[in-house]
Amino acid sequence: MAYAIETADRRRRRALRAATPLAALLVAALLIWQGSNAAFSATTDNTNDTWATGNMVLTNNGGGTTYAGSTAALFNEGNLKPGDNGVKCITVHSAGSLAGNLRLYRGSITGTNSAALAAVIDVTVDAVAVSAATNVQANCTGYTGGTSGAVFTGTLNGMPTTYAGATGTAVAGGAQRVVYRIGWTINATAGNSVQSSSAIANLNWEIN
Repeated sequence: MAYAIETADRRRRRALRAATPLAALLVAALLIWQGSNAAFSATTDNTNDTWATGNMVLTNNGGGTTYAGSTAALFNEGNLKPGDNGVKCITVHSAGSLAGNLRLYRGSITGTNSAALAAVIDVTVDAVAVSAATNVQANCTGYTGGTSGAVFTGTLNGMPTTYAGATGTAVAGGAQRVVYRIGWTINATAGNSVQSSSAIANLNWEIN
């Protein structure tokens, strides 16, 4: 009889020892679950973040009243001789949303004996910012800027041929206008070598 009681005790002890680790794991899991659900929490967000580009738009009046991206020749001078000179104005309109630096430079020079003639055409260029409603035409009526060649002074062949080499005029975003006064003179020292010659070039404006 004593042997049976002792055997039952052993069984109970073995069962208790086996159950103890499992119970411990269950208690630990319960504590972790209760801890995760007992913490405070809060969130915040910032929605619809957007990035959009602006633009730059240029037109000119060609010395007239109608603005376009490309206009016909401002200068069409002929039968010239040393000492002849002239001046014309052109208005450039910036309609982009971005501010920038507006610059004038020339394209390549073509024509008959053009290199020799371009070397004796003295050019002065000035610019003045005006209101978006101002439209100065080729005769320069209403031009209020300088005449000393602040934007460029030199010969036609010496004019900048790239944006980087040109002098700029600051332009704000929105509708803005800049009037350019361009004067020219056939240098008095020009000799017979430029008779029957021509020089043809595009004038280019760029904002950057």
